[in-house]
Amino acid sequence: MRLLHCLLLAVCLLSPSLHPQAAEAQGDDLPLFVVPALATPPISRDSDGDGLPDLWELRGYTENGTFVNLPALGASPWHKDLFIWMDYMVKDGTSLAPSQTVIDNIKAVFANAPVNNPDGRTGITIHPVLKNQVSYQESLGVKDDDASVWQAFDALKNASFDAAYARSFRYMIWANAYAQDSSSGLARNIPSTDFIVSLGTFTPAGGTDWVRLGTFIHELGHCLSLRHGGADDTNYKPNYLSVMNYTFQMTGLFRNGQYGESGHPLYFDYQRMNTPVLNENSLTESLGLTGAGDVSTYGTTFWYYSGGTCQAQAVANANGAIDWNRNGAIESGVSYGLHCDEDEPADEKTTLTAQNNWANIDYSANGLLGPALSTARRLQRLQEPMPEELRHELNWETYQKLRSAMIAPVP
Repeated sequence: MRLLHCLLLAVCLLSPSLHPQAAEAQGDDLPLFVVPALATPPISRDSDGDGLPDLWELRGYTENGTFVNLPALGASPWHKDLFIWMDYMVKDGTSLAPSQTVIDNIKAVFANAPVNNPDGRTGITIHPVLKNQVSYQESLGVKDDDASVWQAFDALKNASFDAAYARSFRYMIWANAYAQDSSSGLARNIPSTDFIVSLGTFTPAGGTDWVRLGTFIHELGHCLSLRHGGADDTNYKPNYLSVMNYTFQMTGLFRNGQYGESGHPLYFDYQRMNTPVLNENSLTESLGLTGAGDVSTYGTTFWYYSGGTCQAQAVANANGAIDWNRNGAIESGVSYGLHCDEDEPADEKTTLTAQNNWANIDYSANGLLGPALSTARRLQRLQEPMPEELRHELNWETYQKLRSAMIAPVP
């Protein structure tokens, strides 16, 4: 059946009656074809499930008179694609844009994704396209005013971004800062198509290549429907092995005895397996993080309160017993808090669940991409209030606390 499908799509592609600009965004003005109707993929067909119709990925599409040539940009109807339009600022002569190394590492992380495709190969082809320098702003928006952030963002976007690409591209800016804060980045919503990486106040300005890599993947993750705690917003979970977890956003995961920032870009990963639920009121220390997916190459970090502040304990091997309460004995029925967050009440114990991130990606941003959503509905969606969990993204001060609190992993 896969071979037949490919042959039929090939007939569609080669037919002389098909002009590239015939594939309109809504698919309502398609001409009559010489080939049988079955050979012409309907605008609703999306074989690889990436939110982009097969017809667009084979022929491109036209929106408001502009032809968007997705196949020339590398799109395939049989392998998932993500397109990102990236603009950037320049601060005091220093570009805040990513280096080619960062761009290549972003591509490598997504190519390594454990997701299936009709072509039989795993992975996602991400297209982070570096486009235009935009006007430098010390801060997008002002403190405690979400609307001002996105008004400033939209002004730059509207001056640079061709709206014809809005049905197929996410849009982001490598900016200096937003809301007069040192936050590392921000997504517009969960899910969404707009996000910011704002590392201009970091040292060095723009962040290291590793910090840029982790922050880009983290903020894009929100656009793909991923959260700080997996399916919820509880942060710092030791069973959440993902760059969506602040613990690992800028260092990468701990695998095979090393953090991603030690030279392993593929460790800047979303969680790719299930991990067990951790009930902080009754922990079985002999299990560690075993009992669900394979964590044999992973370490983790848990956070606890001590003296009124958050302290970290890194663990080299998540696949064996973990002395969660740090008393030198491996016990059952242990009550101990493992996800310290100074923005939350001290020592509140709860049940920590995680998520296989790659299995839960929303490729269409809840319909913001693709042919279905009207322009009016898209504008309405973009004006929805920003979720509370995005109001306190990882900033420079918290990043410094995380780094100073972390210690060498114990066996």
